Amino acid sequence: MKRIAFALGLCALLASHSASAIKVPTGSDDINLNINLLLQPRFEFTFDRTTPDKSVDFDFYLRRARIQVSATAYKMFSFMIQTDNSNWGRAGNLANNQGNGQPFIIQDLLVSFTPIEDFTIDTGLILEPGIRIGSYSASGGQGIVETPTALILDNNAKGFREMGAQLRGFLLARRIHYRVGIWEGVHNQAETASTGAAVAGGPAANPSGKPMLGGHVRFNIIGEETGYAFNQMYLDGKTRASVGFATQFQKHGACAVGLGVTPAGSSITTAVPPTGVPPNTTVCNLTGPVSTAGTTVADYKMFAGDAFFDAALPGDMEFAVDFGIYRWDYGDNSTRTGVGYAGSVGFRFGPIEPVISGYRYIADDNAQAGTAAGVSRATDMRKLAGGLTWYMKGHQTKISAEVNSIITGDQKGPAVNAIFIQTQAAY
Repeated sequence: MKRIAFALGLCALLASHSASAIKVPTGSDDINLNINLLLQPRFEFTFDRTTPDKSVDFDFYLRRARIQVSATAYKMFSFMIQTDNSNWGRAGNLANNQGNGQPFIIQDLLVSFTPIEDFTIDTGLILEPGIRIGSYSASGGQGIVETPTALILDNNAKGFREMGAQLRGFLLARRIHYRVGIWEGVHNQAETASTGAAVAGGPAANPSGKPMLGGHVRFNIIGEETGYAFNQMYLDGKTRASVGFATQFQKHGACAVGLGVTPAGSSITTAVPPTGVPPNTTVCNLTGPVSTAGTTVADYKMFAGDAFFDAALPGDMEFAVDFGIYRWDYGDNSTRTGVGYAGSVGFRFGPIEPVISGYRYIADDNAQAGTAAGVSRATDMRKLAGGLTWYMKGHQTKISAEVNSIITGDQKGPAVNAIFIQTQAAY
C-alpha cells in the first residue's frame, strides 16, 4: 500500500494535501482513476506609475483553470495528464494561454513506474529539478504567494516543465528525498537573436544534442513530504522542516527560448517563459573577450538552495516560513547571469492567515562581449507583498487578497503597485 500511495503523490501537483479527488469507478480493485479540478478567478487593481496618464487598471481573468486526470494500475504503474488555461482572459485576451496563441495547453504529462517502495521512474513532460520555492503545488500556497517566476530563468521550459526522464524517491527512512534525471533543454536550435555577437544568426545552441542534466536533493529534518509538488502551508496538524539543493547543466545551452506572442491591438507581450525574450526567438549568449564578438554558445548552469519550516501550533494555529536562493549562469555577458532570492512568512489563526513575501533578482555587472559596458539592469526585479487568506475549507475553498509592489529594471525607478483578489476551488 505504501508503494501505491507514493505513486499517487503525482496528484499533489494540482491538489494540495487538503484537497479531495473525484474518484471514477473502474470496476477493478487494481486500477484507480481520479479527476481533479483547480479554478482560480482573479481580480486585479494595478496602479502603474511607469505608464503616462495611466492611474488604475482593472483586470478580471482566470489565473488558472486546470483539469487533471491521474491513475494507478497494479500498485506500480501510474500516469497523470493535466491541462491548463493560465492567465486566461488577462487584458481581455481569451485566445491566448501563456502566450502560445492557444486556448489551453498540456501542462504536465507523466508516465511512471514504481517497482519498489519509495523508488519511481518518471517520463514525459515533467517538472525540472529545482528548489522548493519553484516547485509549489499551484493550490497549496499561502494566500496568492506563488512561485517567483521572475527568478526562474531556465533555458527552454514551459511553466518550469520540460520533456525528460527522472528517478525520484527516498532514502534513509525518508530522511532524504531526491530527483535526478535528464531533460531536453535547448536542442540544436538556430539562433535568431543574440547577445555578445555583432549580428544574430550565429552558431546553433547545443549542436550535438546533449541533454540537460539536473538533480534535486531534500533533507527532511522534521516530518516528510511525499508529493510531486509541495505546499507552503499544510493545514494538517503536522510539523515539517527541511533544506534542499538543486542544480542544472547543459553544454552550449545558454539560450532563452521565447514562446510568447503579442495579442492583436495590445502592447503586452505574453512571453512566459521567459519574461523579456522576444516572441518566437531563441536568444543565445555567445562567449568571447570584451570588444570581440563571441563565436560559441556559452554553457548553461544553475545552482540553488532553500529552507522550509511549517510548525503546527496548539489552538488551531500554524506558522510557516521559507527562503530560497538561485544562482543562474549563462556566461559573463548575459543579463540572465545573476542571483535571485525569495521568501515568505505566514501565521494562521484558525481560518485566517496574514502573510508577507518578497523576491529579488540581480544580474551580474560583467562586461558584455563586443562592448566595454556593464550588463543592462533591464532584467533586475524586486517584489514586496503582504496579504490575507481566508481558508473557508482548507486549500479546497479559500479567498485571498494581496497588496504588492514590483520594480522592474532600475531599482530606483517607479514601482507598479497592485491589489490582487483571488478565489479558489480545488477538488
